[in-house]
Amino acid sequence: MGGLAGAVHFHGPPPDPSDIASMAERLAHRGPDGSGAWSEGPAALAHRLRRVRSSPSRQPVVLDDLVLLLDGWLYEHEALARSAGHFGVCTDAEALAHAWRRWGIAALDRIDGDFALAVWERASATLWLMRDRVGVRPLFWSQRGPRVAFASELPALYALDWISRSPDPDRLAEYLSFTTVHAPRTLVRDIQQVEPAHYVRIDASSVVKRSYWTPPYAPVGTRRPRDAALVRQLQEAVDASVRKRVPHDVPTGLYFSGGLGSTAIAAAARELPTFHISIAEDPHPESPFAGRVASLLGLTHRELTVGTADLAAAFSDTVTALGQPVGSPAAVLQLLLARAARRDVRVVLSGEGSVELFGGRMLDAVTSATRVARLLGRLPRPLRGVIGAAGGDRARTLSQPSWVLELGLGGQELFTAKERTRLLRDPVIARPDVRQAVLAPFYADLQTDPFNVVLHGSLRSLLSEGSLVRADRTAAATGLDIRFPLLDRAVVERAAALPGSAKLKRVAGSLHTRWPLRALVSGVLPRGLANRPKRGLAAPLDRWLAGPGRLFFEDRYARLCRDPLGLWRPEALAELRRGLGKERGAGARLWSLFFLDAWLDGRAG
Repeated sequence: MGGLAGAVHFHGPPPDPSDIASMAERLAHRGPDGSGAWSEGPAALAHRLRRVRSSPSRQPVVLDDLVLLLDGWLYEHEALARSAGHFGVCTDAEALAHAWRRWGIAALDRIDGDFALAVWERASATLWLMRDRVGVRPLFWSQRGPRVAFASELPALYALDWISRSPDPDRLAEYLSFTTVHAPRTLVRDIQQVEPAHYVRIDASSVVKRSYWTPPYAPVGTRRPRDAALVRQLQEAVDASVRKRVPHDVPTGLYFSGGLGSTAIAAAARELPTFHISIAEDPHPESPFAGRVASLLGLTHRELTVGTADLAAAFSDTVTALGQPVGSPAAVLQLLLARAARRDVRVVLSGEGSVELFGGRMLDAVTSATRVARLLGRLPRPLRGVIGAAGGDRARTLSQPSWVLELGLGGQELFTAKERTRLLRDPVIARPDVRQAVLAPFYADLQTDPFNVVLHGSLRSLLSEGSLVRADRTAAATGLDIRFPLLDRAVVERAAALPGSAKLKRVAGSLHTRWPLRALVSGVLPRGLANRPKRGLAAPLDRWLAGPGRLFFEDRYARLCRDPLGLWRPEALAELRRGLGKERGAGARLWSLFFLDAWLDGRAG
């Protein structure tokens, strides 16, 4: 892990190296173990380094024709270097530099890892910015006229006085709906993100953005593979992914919920200590289940129980750690868990991705829709015509990705269009079409079955813009290097190549999603534990805000009502307050506003 920063001035005075040093200093938490800088002509670059073991690694990597910066890790980079014609000992960043020299942008197809990457081609004066396939590592950038700057985290760009910190009101509706803003956008007017699996090529005359990879989803009509072969191949991919991500002689642990994803990783790793967090006031704690699974696997299990004071005290630190508004209350727990794990380990594995690759509750709506479509398809043609307006149209378009939006699927919807209009003083920025505008590009040219369509939207929205942002930033803030075995390229591509029907299975009259993972852990878990529904990381929502966290709630609510930017209707905030503990989701809506308000208040830092 590390931090990247840099600027290129294609015309005019070159960047001031002291400005780039200031940017890098704001990334010191991502790379506390070393720093490097390089400047020449129109470009100035800087790097912050985090080591997990003793290493000669230094960045930027400077060759005669290019300069390269890497945040993250390439796995099996020695083979990459040899294939590029370099046979000496080298780091992963050096291996990538040699690969780039040989193949250019085509090198991305040959690498496996979690990365954000910047390459400055000296002869052609061209800047390349790239992110890994699912967006594990972040990368932000900004352009004004001939000046371009980039950094691993959004606040680092605030060190440059030509980049505005002003929020963009047109993107507020997106945050209110999804609790995040999707790349390439941010909530800051002048700052963009590089999208997952994309590169941005910038020279003096143009900016080009391209995708270099898409998940190879099973085409419509793909047959379900035999169960035994499916499970064997998936097990091989998970085992190999875990081996690549557990460094030798480096203390490594595992975030552990006892769910399918973390259990599959634990079964492959076997000897890693596990870390679990729970809330003291949670009436339905997951900790007994996590502890039981850890015991069955013979693992050293460490449980952290936090109370009201811990959660309230960590709120501001979480806002700072994330650096951008992602309004899930789980982020506070992730920061506390990362702090606890860092006392014992330097690297931690996480089971993120199991739902987005293999299915979760979002597939219930798909199952119902496909059942209705099949029933309508069996009706006589005249009767289908009569029913068309009431449901037949959905049956005809079920094979098209656009139907996902009609069902309301594809990312979280916290505030509906009506609720946004009621909440915002300016109804123009409520944007009733925001979900269509955000999600439609994710489904463009996607030719696969309905289940995989929904999973792709969840991967691009819930995972890349939510779970991974929280996990990466909270780990970086505490000095942990976090890795995701289920997001290995081989695992992702094998999961995508499965038809949706292979991700569900009816057992004893009940339909179970994530069936491949359930089959994977069936040898180590009793049936009752393997078939438990996913609950996820507990979050301090309605019950906590209305009860033990009431003092925290009153403080944040008073701050929200001050509303220095004039965003909110006071009567709408009061209505949300009255609904706390009475209306489903009121706590989550208020929490997202508290987080946004705290971020707006501190963004100048």
